[in-house]
Amino acid sequence: MYKRHKVTFLTGTMGFVLLVSACTSGQTGNSPAVTTDKAPTPISVFVNQTGTTTVDPTNSLLQEIEKKTNTKLSITWVPQNTFSEKVKITLASGDMSDLTLVTSIFDPQVVQLAGDGAFWDLSPYIDSYPNFKALPKDIWENAKIKGKSYGIPRPRPLEGSWGLQLRKDWLDKLGLKVPETMDDVYAVAKAFTEKDPDGNGKADTYGLTANVDVNGMGTLSWVENTFNGVASNWKMKDGQLVPVIFEPSEKQALEWLKRVYEEKILTPDWAALKNTQAREQYMGNKAGIIGTALNPQWLFMDAIRKLVPQGDSYPITYLIGPEGKFAGRDAGNYGMFVIPKTVPEAKMKNILELMNQGYGEEISNLAAFGLPEVHYTVKDGFKVATEQATKDNLADVTNNLPNIFSGYDKYQRAYFAGIPKEYYDRNKKLIDERSTFSKPDPAYGLLSKTALTLGPDIDKKIQDMKVKVILGKESLAAWDDFVAKLKSDNDYRKIVQEMNEAYKNK
Repeated sequence: MYKRHKVTFLTGTMGFVLLVSACTSGQTGNSPAVTTDKAPTPISVFVNQTGTTTVDPTNSLLQEIEKKTNTKLSITWVPQNTFSEKVKITLASGDMSDLTLVTSIFDPQVVQLAGDGAFWDLSPYIDSYPNFKALPKDIWENAKIKGKSYGIPRPRPLEGSWGLQLRKDWLDKLGLKVPETMDDVYAVAKAFTEKDPDGNGKADTYGLTANVDVNGMGTLSWVENTFNGVASNWKMKDGQLVPVIFEPSEKQALEWLKRVYEEKILTPDWAALKNTQAREQYMGNKAGIIGTALNPQWLFMDAIRKLVPQGDSYPITYLIGPEGKFAGRDAGNYGMFVIPKTVPEAKMKNILELMNQGYGEEISNLAAFGLPEVHYTVKDGFKVATEQATKDNLADVTNNLPNIFSGYDKYQRAYFAGIPKEYYDRNKKLIDERSTFSKPDPAYGLLSKTALTLGPDIDKKIQDMKVKVILGKESLAAWDDFVAKLKSDNDYRKIVQEMNEAYKNK
């Protein structure tokens, strides 16, 4: 049987000014607050924690959401750095919450469990819930497994998760322009390393900080993506899906990364860092460029400005690679919430109603910004934090609850708690410009049976080899040999064949 997890909560500190339009656009079809004499439905939730501390069970914001949805929520918050690992353990054990977030929809384990009937197929129910139905069609389509909706996609904008940010104040101090090409990025990163951009007279800054994952390049993915012209492990070539590692452009990316590492432009401990540690280096005035989504911009700037009042974390709209101007387009989700089939149908519908309300304006605004007239007031079109927001330690609460309750907003990644209007407008302009040329992942959602079983091991070997090449433990000639062997490997050839078959049948 799937068991239910117990609750832990989050608290923090806060001070913010937010645009009203930022928190309401794109959300329609709200359900009214539940008014019933029935006892609240107990619902356990397993989700990632992006705040730093826990929320007390008596938190007024959480209680208000429970009151409006007639639920009693038991939330297991799992720190972001360990979430992927904990999800795998949870799914393998069958010890699932009523509502469990899986951030990697097409992870072999998730696909296998969906096929085995471990999750509810929600396809017949979606149209009964207006806020689900109002989501852009692409979001639902990109979250389907073999044509069925085995979870509620956690909506995200189609633009804004790809990219990098850099210290604009360092650029200005050194008289440099915003980089456009990878040669430009190299020159800027080198200058950030060697020309004392923080002005303290010490050689204590790096041009670039980053971290990598077990199966991918993590916050260095933007380098590969720019050289390959696609934010994916696959690209279209002569009408066929081809692994990007077969392309000369992938080797060019490794050469670029090898160079910045050898010249000590990239932080020397990058291969061992966690994402939070790389962020700390950037926010701590120690590194000038980081691969990141758009929305943490103000999080970064707020931290930087505690050290450097004029600090500016500047998001790059695009980079020019061998195939021209590039930025990656998103799939419109960051995972999905699955409901185990052991949950009775009546309760499953209660859970769907909870999330339907949670994706509407009222609940998603509560989750993101707090109680109106309590935690914020509206002035000149802005939501302005009150003293009560600080007293209630609202920052971590509103940094975490949107991980569960979040309506769709094209400009969601343009803002962050506290962002001034000028920077919000700058980010909106970036999103509008990028949407005219950004490129989607051509292989997103495609499945290969062979990849489900053998893919993770192959991906790990590929990633290990990339890291060794960058660190100088393997040569670029060894990379060529590695790729040649992979091209002739029967298992990998089968994966390529199955992916192309899936693409044709999509």
